[in-house]
Amino acid sequence: SNNIVHSIAPNVDERTWEIITAGTVYPLSLIRNYGVFAFTSALGVTAVLGGIATTLVYGVFVDPGLGIFEALSAVTELKMWPDSIADAFGGSFGTIAYLFCVNFLTFPIINSMKNAEEEYSGAVSSAVAVIWVVNIVFALICLSFYGESTQDLVLQNLDNGPYLSALKILLCIDLLFTFPVVFSSGRQILENSILGETNNNLLDTNGVVEIGEENELSLALSRAAITAGAVGTCFGLSQLGGFGTVANLVGGLAQGTLAFIIPPSIEISLSRRSGENSVAKEIPQWAVGSFGVAVVAAVTFFTLKESIP
Repeated sequence: SNNIVHSIAPNVDERTWEIITAGTVYPLSLIRNYGVFAFTSALGVTAVLGGIATTLVYGVFVDPGLGIFEALSAVTELKMWPDSIADAFGGSFGTIAYLFCVNFLTFPIINSMKNAEEEYSGAVSSAVAVIWVVNIVFALICLSFYGESTQDLVLQNLDNGPYLSALKILLCIDLLFTFPVVFSSGRQILENSILGETNNNLLDTNGVVEIGEENELSLALSRAAITAGAVGTCFGLSQLGGFGTVANLVGGLAQGTLAFIIPPSIEISLSRRSGENSVAKEIPQWAVGSFGVAVVAAVTFFTLKESIP
C-alpha cells in the first residue's frame, strides 16, 4: 500500500486508532497554558494550505484533469437543490453551519489573545471574511471536479499516494493539537457548572488563594473526571458515522443553537432588564430564535435517522 500509516502499522484497525486518538487527546485537554500549541497551530495552517493546493492541482491535472475552466463550467450542470427536506437538513445544513457559524470559537480566540479587548473585533472580522471566501471558492471548485462523487472529506477523492498520506498526517497533527484549544471553553463551562465557579478557579490563581493539598488533589481529580467524560462523549459521537455525519450533527445542534437561538435570547433578556424592550423590537428576535429551533430540531432528527440503522 502507498499509505504511510498502513505500511508502518498494517494490522491496526480504525476503532483502535480512534481509541489511541482519544487517549492522546485526553492529557492534552488537561493543559491550561495554550501557548504551547502556537507552533503546531502554525504547522496545521501550513498543512491545510498544502491540502488545498494538492487537491486543486490533482483535480486540474490528474482527475478529472480537464482544467480549471472546464471544471467550473460543469458546475452549471449539477443540481443546486437537494431532493428532499431530509437530504437538506440531514445531509448538509449542519455542515454549512459548522463552517460558517463560528460562534463556538469566540471564547477560545479570546483566551488565546494577549489583548483581546482591543484586538478581537478586527482580528475576527478579517479572519472570518477570509475563511468564508476560501470555503465557498474551494467548495465550488471541488464540486466542479467530482460532482456527485464528492466525498465528505474531499481529500478522499485523491489517490492515496505517499505525499497525500504525509499531508493527512500533518492535518491530523493540526487537529490533535488544536482540539484542546477549541475544547477548553466547553470544559471550563462544565467545570464551573459542576464544581462551582469559585471552587474551580482556586487552582488558577497562581498562589493568590491558598488551599490545602487534599482539596487541591480533590479538585484536580474532579477536573480530570469531567474532562474524561467530555472526551468520552466526543469519542461516542465519532461512532455515529463518517466525518460528514458528525460535522452535520455537531454543526446543526451546537453551532445552530449558538448562532440562531442563544443570541436572540440574550438580546431579549437584556432589553427586558434595561426596560427598553418592545413588541416591535422583539419580533425579529423571536423570528430568528424560532427559525433556530426548527433548524436544530430538523438537522438533529434527520441526521440521527440516517446514521442510526
